[in-house]
Amino acid sequence: MHTTLDVPNFISLDEIKETETRVYNATDEKTEFVDHWGVWKGKHVTTQHWVAKDQLNSVFSIIQEKLQDVLSIPFEIEKGQILQSHLAYDLHTDYYVKVDHIAEKLVGTPYYTLIIPLADFNSHTVVFNESADYNDFYMYKEKNSPLAEYISDEDWLKYCSHCWSEDQKYVTLDKACNWKQGKLIGFDRRRFHCSDNFTEKLELKEAFVLWLREK
Repeated sequence: MHTTLDVPNFISLDEIKETETRVYNATDEKTEFVDHWGVWKGKHVTTQHWVAKDQLNSVFSIIQEKLQDVLSIPFEIEKGQILQSHLAYDLHTDYYVKVDHIAEKLVGTPYYTLIIPLADFNSHTVVFNESADYNDFYMYKEKNSPLAEYISDEDWLKYCSHCWSEDQKYVTLDKACNWKQGKLIGFDRRRFHCSDNFTEKLELKEAFVLWLREK
């Protein structure tokens, strides 16, 4: 399992602004994600601005170049976007990239999910030690037993108060990465993760999100 990344000051404000302009100029699909089955059933969770596939490398060239000093395995960018989150994601993996609930065909070996906040937000991405080669946590619960030792009540309440309460006994905390402008947050696409319940503090948070596969 690849190590979770939490790298401050990965890109500068000027580099954020330049990449942000490139993303919006190269967006070929905008999706409004409405939760069909999860904790926010029927509600608008995120807006996603997807970069055209043939422009991924040019749009994210600043990030891609800096990643050469961080990642040990050669990679390709599978998908990239600006994510605008209105409500907090609950537990899932990014093994398959999904666009409006539909999983993209898996190409190659999934590598890292990367998050780079566009500003400082009072929020965290919460990464767990548990993993799977599918996305949905209900499948993990069907295949695994509850743990004797699991994420503490304190941490669960702090980070996961919006998640299904029964999920707590199936996960252990790897790292909670706060959202600071220009930071690089990265985790193995097989790891279960979620947002903290920022909905109690923020109306919106924004970040570049990239999905990598091994080259």
